[in-house]
Amino acid sequence: MQQDRFHIGQLVRITHPSGYADHRTYCIVCLVFEESGDRLYRVKNTVGVERLVRAEEIEPAALTAVP
Repeated sequence: MQQDRFHIGQLVRITHPSGYADHRTYCIVCLVFEESGDRLYRVKNTVGVERLVRAEEIEPAALTAVP
């Protein structure tokens, strides 16, 4: 079994923004499993914007980051 790189409640940043600079901090709210076996993370920012991202699209936020 593959060990999770991230956990629920962890603050992360998007490393590969799609089309615009996204410097916001997101919080991982749940782990989603696709039928194809892919593992996705549902992340949410302070304004309520939610995204589904793969582990390679996010990185841990700085220890001083606030949501």
